[in-house]
Amino acid sequence: MSLDGGCSGTIVRRSADGDKVYVLTAAHCCLPSPPKKVLVGPDFLEPSTMLDVDVDSARLHPCYNVFNNDYDVCVVTARGAGDLNVTPIPVASAPDDVTVGSAVTVVGYGGTPAQNSIRRRVEARVSEVEPLTIVVDQANAQGGVCYGDSGGPALILQNGVEVVAGVSSFVARSDFCDASGALARVAFAGVLNEFLEKVLAGEKSTLESRLIMRGGVTPGQVRDTYIASDQPDQRFGERVDLLVGTPRGTDATRRALLRFEISSVFPRRAMLLTARVGLRVASTSGPGAISVHRVVRDWDEGESWTSFAKGGFDPTPIAVTGNAKTIVKDGNVLSFDVTGLVLDWLRGKTENYGILLRSDDREQIQLFASDLPSGRRRPWMDLCYLPEPP
Repeated sequence: MSLDGGCSGTIVRRSADGDKVYVLTAAHCCLPSPPKKVLVGPDFLEPSTMLDVDVDSARLHPCYNVFNNDYDVCVVTARGAGDLNVTPIPVASAPDDVTVGSAVTVVGYGGTPAQNSIRRRVEARVSEVEPLTIVVDQANAQGGVCYGDSGGPALILQNGVEVVAGVSSFVARSDFCDASGALARVAFAGVLNEFLEKVLAGEKSTLESRLIMRGGVTPGQVRDTYIASDQPDQRFGERVDLLVGTPRGTDATRRALLRFEISSVFPRRAMLLTARVGLRVASTSGPGAISVHRVVRDWDEGESWTSFAKGGFDPTPIAVTGNAKTIVKDGNVLSFDVTGLVLDWLRGKTENYGILLRSDDREQIQLFASDLPSGRRRPWMDLCYLPEPP
C-alpha cells in the first residue's frame, strides 16, 4: 500500500471491528507531518483501482535518529477501512534468522529507477546484517530498494507464513539505486518488544533517547582531535576536521580521538538498548576500513602523536566498518555501534576515556569535527534506553 506523502507501507494489523488498520512504514515518512491518506491498490496513480482511507494518528519510534535513520519505523493508524478487502501481513518474531546471503522480498511503489507508480515485488539478497539494519546488495542490476519504496516491507517466511522482517529506509548514494539498500530491522527487541508490540496493542512505548553533541564552541560534553605521525608534536584540537588513515603518496598515519560525556546525562536506573556514534564524512581518498578502539587513558584536545601514540588505546577493535560500504548512509554519515563499550562504562567496568579511530588500508578519510560552526555536522552519540528496568 502507498501513503499520500510518496512512501510505501504494510498493513500489519486490523482492529476487531475492521474499521481501523495499522500500517507499518518508515519514521522519515511520518515527518515533518504524518500522511493524511492510505492508498491501497496496484497503482497509486489510477484512482479507479485504489481505495483510500483517512489517517487517524502516527506514532514514530521514540529513538528515531534523523542523522542516520536508526530506528526508522512508524505506525500509522487509518480509519474507515470497513470496505477494505485485505489481509494484514504480521511482523516477524525474534529471532528472524536473517543472515548474509538470505533472500528477502522487497515490495513498494518506488522507482525502477525510472518514475513508477506500480506496486512491485523483487527478491533481494542480504549483504550485511546489524542489530538495527538489514542491507541488500543492489549492484549489477540486482533488484532492491529505490526512491519511493521507503516504508515498504522486506518479507521473509517464518513457519510458512510471510512476515515483515524489515522496513525500507534508504539507498546508498546513487541516482540509479544500483549500490545497496538499507532496511530497518523489525525483530530487534528495541523495535519489536518495546515499540511495535506496545503500539499495536494500544499502549505507549516508554523508550527514550538522548543525543550527545557539542552545543557551543567549548568542548563541554564532547571532545575530539586527531594525531599525525608525520607531525609528531603538532596539536590539532582546534581544527574543524578529523583525519583518519594515510594520505596518498605518504607513509604517514592519522588517528582520531573522540570522547562523549555520558555519566551526567544518562539516567541512573535506565536500561541501555543501543549506543551509536556518528560522524559526517567530508571526503575520502578511496575505500577503506575504519576500526574503532577503546582509549585506555585520559587525554585532552592538546594531545599529539608524541604524547599519545604509544599505549593509549586497546589494539583490539570494538567495531570495524568500511567507509565505502552502505554504513555510510545517505548524507555521508559514518556510524557504528558502541553499545557494549558504553555498557562497560556505565557499569564501572572500564573508565570512559573515549574511542580512537584508525585505518590501516592506506586510504584517508576526512571527517567533520566538533569545532565546526554548523551543529548538524558535528560528531554525535545517540543513546536509546528504557528509563526504568522492565
